[in-house]
Amino acid sequence: MNKSFVAIVPAAGSGKRFSKEVPKQFLKIGDKSILELSIRPLLDFSDCLGICVVVPPNDQYYKSLDVIKNPKVFVTEGGSSRMKSVLNGIKFWEESDTFYKHILIHDAVRPCLRSSDVQEIINSMEEEIDGIVLGIPCTDTIKEVGKGNSLILNTFDRTRLWRAFTPQIFKKDILVRATLEKNLKKDFTDEANLVEANGGKLKMVQGSKDNIKLTFPEDIVLIKSILSSQGRMEN
Repeated sequence: MNKSFVAIVPAAGSGKRFSKEVPKQFLKIGDKSILELSIRPLLDFSDCLGICVVVPPNDQYYKSLDVIKNPKVFVTEGGSSRMKSVLNGIKFWEESDTFYKHILIHDAVRPCLRSSDVQEIINSMEEEIDGIVLGIPCTDTIKEVGKGNSLILNTFDRTRLWRAFTPQIFKKDILVRATLEKNLKKDFTDEANLVEANGGKLKMVQGSKDNIKLTFPEDIVLIKSILSSQGRMEN
């Protein structure tokens, strides 16, 4: 099975709730930005034919990043939502001369991604599966609460619940068709949600627990610790 893929990294969010000065994907840890750290593991794979980083319109931050000089890295402008930014990334690859079979999506703010997790989702692609989602089983008890009053409505059976991470990888034709069929009228929470809504057959693969997403300022300390334990912390 041909497992060549192109990647889309939506990095067009303003991140104003996190930092009023610099979008969080461009914050530096050591001498590398969060975005660069998130991209780096993908570049190690020969199956990766290119990475399209989707940046905010008129953005100036990305131009100073060393990773942009890599011949496998390309840039296009994002839209008003994550899904619209991913669609712009898909359009970029559809208009390119690159021949590929799969599209991989990765968050710009998951800098602790391990190469072994990328390899796992690539190896897990099968002819009868439309896509692979990386994640981990839920270990906490999950409660449903009412809007505005926090009253507990339900407790879910966590034995069937997983936390979905990125990367997520999909057959090219399946993801492209899903974006056309749904026309992105709904703001789906991730690309797997979009493909599911279009009848796609997806499989969950267990990844590393430390593949965390930078969401809150206090996450920086934890990310530094994880990167250090991975031997990826640079001064």
